[in-house]
Amino acid sequence: MAAGSIAGAVLGGLLLGMFPNLVLIPLLAVILLVSAVKLARHD
Repeated sequence: MAAGSIAGAVLGGLLLGMFPNLVLIPLLAVILLVSAVKLARHD
C-alpha cells in the first residue's frame, strides 16, 4: 500500500506541471468518489 501511495504522489507531482488545477481537482474528486463507493459496497 505504501508503494501505491508513493507512486501516486510522484505521478500527481508530475501531472501538476502538465495540467491546470481546473482539470486536476475535479479528476481527483471523481477518483475519491469512486473509491468511496467501492469501499461502501465492499462486503
